[in-house]
Amino acid sequence: MSHCSQCGRYIGPYEACPYCGARVEGRVPIRVVKTVAVVVATVGLFVLRLIAARTPIPRLPIGQIGATANMAYARVEGWVVRGPIYYPDSGYLSFTVADETGEIRVAAYRKESDALRAEGRIPALGDRVSVAGTVQVREGGAALTINLPEHVEVVRPEPVERTLGSLTPSDQLLRVRVRGQVWAIRQPRDDLIIITLRDPTGAVDVVVDRALQALTGGLTPPQPGDSVEVVGTVDLYRDAPQIVPTSVLDIVPLPEPVEVAPRLPIDRLRADDAGRMVTVEGEVARVDGFSSGAKLALEDGTGEVTVLLWQDLIQELGDPAALATGARLRVTGELALYRGRLEVVPERPMDVEVLARAEGVVEEAPLVPIGELEDDRAGATVTVEGAVVDTASFAGGFRLTLEDGTGQVVLLLPLAVYDGLADPAGLNLGAWVRASGRVEAHEGELQVVPSSGDWVEVLTPGEATAPRREIGSLSPGDEGARVAVEGAVVRVEPFSSGRRVWLEDGTGGAVLLLWENVYRRVPERERLIPGAWVEVQGVVQVYRGKLEVVPALPYDVTVLTATSG
Repeated sequence: MSHCSQCGRYIGPYEACPYCGARVEGRVPIRVVKTVAVVVATVGLFVLRLIAARTPIPRLPIGQIGATANMAYARVEGWVVRGPIYYPDSGYLSFTVADETGEIRVAAYRKESDALRAEGRIPALGDRVSVAGTVQVREGGAALTINLPEHVEVVRPEPVERTLGSLTPSDQLLRVRVRGQVWAIRQPRDDLIIITLRDPTGAVDVVVDRALQALTGGLTPPQPGDSVEVVGTVDLYRDAPQIVPTSVLDIVPLPEPVEVAPRLPIDRLRADDAGRMVTVEGEVARVDGFSSGAKLALEDGTGEVTVLLWQDLIQELGDPAALATGARLRVTGELALYRGRLEVVPERPMDVEVLARAEGVVEEAPLVPIGELEDDRAGATVTVEGAVVDTASFAGGFRLTLEDGTGQVVLLLPLAVYDGLADPAGLNLGAWVRASGRVEAHEGELQVVPSSGDWVEVLTPGEATAPRREIGSLSPGDEGARVAVEGAVVRVEPFSSGRRVWLEDGTGGAVLLLWENVYRRVPERERLIPGAWVEVQGVVQVYRGKLEVVPALPYDVTVLTATSG
């Protein structure tokens, strides 16, 4: 009733007429209506919650999630195919789930991800998961946000025992248990550690990223040579299998070593074994340097095999001078077949072990006047003395020409030999040198090739001397002349075979060409930067119309001053 029963005027919701004061009978008080409304709403919400709790969350095939499912609360089931990705600062966690119809990115934020971590239910690569959350459909595709940690179910498969060599791309997402020796450890980025494992059947990388460490604890990497057991899931990188652990605790040290390469007599090596890892032991019969390293002929009484040492490996050896004729070595490496000959190719410095150094070889080499060296001496070990009258560089070492008054001969120093010299600074033009080595004929020229830096003795040090010139005075007519120049470094540019260094002295500019074998051995080369003042002795050459000064030996380059930067 909205009108007063006594005066007939409109009174609205009032219980008493504001005009005549008469009370209106039969009207339900507003307070009661409000109370009843609140009670009914509360009961309704409770009933809805009860119904919702007992109603299964609908499962959606991932490939069928479209715009009509936006903001729906749904469940997806499948395999974790990428991730997890985790940012400790924000607590953001994400991973990718795939079923037979498609993929979807699943995310959780601080509260939910902390709860999942505390309960040990962070999904990992290869896990079977059932995840419910809010679906969000955007231009980039669909995503699902976890609202309740209890709506995440994880089933982790039991690992399968496998050898490293048996893993193939078809094993992707298979959870495996492997054992192997840590072959190498590298860190290509701050957030990534790669551990290469090897067993007798092959090698595979174990990948530990920043997210894995943030979720499961920091990793103390094992050391090369350690043997470990790893449980993880097979993933692919450029179609090559790799293993991703679920936790850093899945990398476990083994008390017993995993043997990678069987030790074999040399006569047991076969071409069919190419690609296998082997260990051989024997005495160095000869050392042959070449542009990219050295080849050692190793004998063990049953046969001979070539040990191929690349220059990078030689430079990392603790005592390259020990790789001399007569030394006894134990070498582990991959067996390769090159032009019908078997070669053992070690990968790491620790794979070349010197069991016994060569003794008494130099003393047995007779001192021979250089003029008496003939072709019939090829293969013999001799000692020669003479003055250094010329120096030159090649990719695998350095060539010095010795003269003793009776003739000239090339003293060929492979990089492994040069690096073992007692006095490399004194071995320059004008030095008087005694050297022992194997006589070899190369392109009609006799060479004496020492097997070790110990076989070369500088009796009187020498020093490169050349006319000092201002850079601006050099011209193409000076090509082939040996000169000394100095100037400020204005630019350093690497190229495939070394470094080009631009020098200026106020009168002009020229390029200092440093081949890689020279650059790597320049004293204090870390100071060879823009702003440094450098003194150089070298041969003038013209390349594409530009003047270059090319030093033959590392000690032909002296860094006089350098900037602090």
